[in-house]
Amino acid sequence: MLKRIKGKNLFSILTVRNHSMFKNPILAFVCLCLVAGGAQAQGANHEFVGTARKTLQNYEKAVITLSEVLKIEAQGREQEIKLQCAAAIIDPSGLAVASLGNVNPHGKIRVGGVRTLELETQVQEVKYRLGDGTELAARVVLKDEDLDLAFLALQKPLNDTTRAQIASIPLSDAAAQVQPMDATILIGRTNEDLNYTPLLIEGRILGILTQPRNCYIADGGVLGMPVFGENGRLLGLVCRCVKNEGSSSGSLRMQTVPTQLILPAADIARLVPQAKEEAKKAAEADKKAATKKKAADGKKKPDDSKKPDGKKDAARSDAVKSDAKSDAVKSDAKTDAPKKDAGEQKK
Repeated sequence: MLKRIKGKNLFSILTVRNHSMFKNPILAFVCLCLVAGGAQAQGANHEFVGTARKTLQNYEKAVITLSEVLKIEAQGREQEIKLQCAAAIIDPSGLAVASLGNVNPHGKIRVGGVRTLELETQVQEVKYRLGDGTELAARVVLKDEDLDLAFLALQKPLNDTTRAQIASIPLSDAAAQVQPMDATILIGRTNEDLNYTPLLIEGRILGILTQPRNCYIADGGVLGMPVFGENGRLLGLVCRCVKNEGSSSGSLRMQTVPTQLILPAADIARLVPQAKEEAKKAAEADKKAATKKKAADGKKKPDDSKKPDGKKDAARSDAVKSDAKSDAVKSDAKTDAPKKDAGEQKK
């Protein structure tokens, strides 16, 4: 169409065409507006795609997979399981945030739609799995059940190599207030079967919740995924920041569209100083424990049975010399006795 109208006025072309509706200037103007609107929408979509790709490029290394070993307790039985979930690094030190419901699930679960079990879990081990496959030992340093947040820190400080393998999402550069139908950008990763490939997902804000707390209702994504606004700035984290208390016995629930809740970045940022302080305390406790263990090992004295070979040989040599000396004394005593007898006979 652009080739046919090149160098000509679009309005004049629309009005001079033989079709009857184009002979009407009003209809021609409406068609012109529709064409211009479509071109504008296409341009806006192209801009959004470019921003989304740039966001992935900037923060791909900040989106990690947590590999955990959990001990589950239910009805007096214990079992260890392995699981993986999404998390986002939010500080250059390696501090990360995830959904507490993923990291340390607990509460009541319904089995078979009839029985309800009380579930308790303990995190036995947790590691960061980076995009290149590197695994770093970590620990949970802070939990907030109301906001469904778990903060994690590395057990050992980053070195030059591992520091280059991660990125962090700044909470201070948060997105402005969004409105329903605004587009969102989500970054995630596939599971192990697909080699933890990074994913770029387009979502949309469906509504804004103000009670019992401010959060966004959206589509797309899974728990623990970071969500960005149309401008590429962090909007928040997908989590269960509003608890589902369940329905009363015998009542029916209205079927709704699948949705997720996004906790705003500002609510996450308020807990970061406390999480850093807890991480610092844990690191200091590790240092004290290591120093105490080293001192205890230094005080241990090896017993004779665990002497080094050199000391054993020296002790064995001394024993041989002592035995030889004793034999020599006995031999001298036997030699002197005959001499004494011979002297007595001579007399």
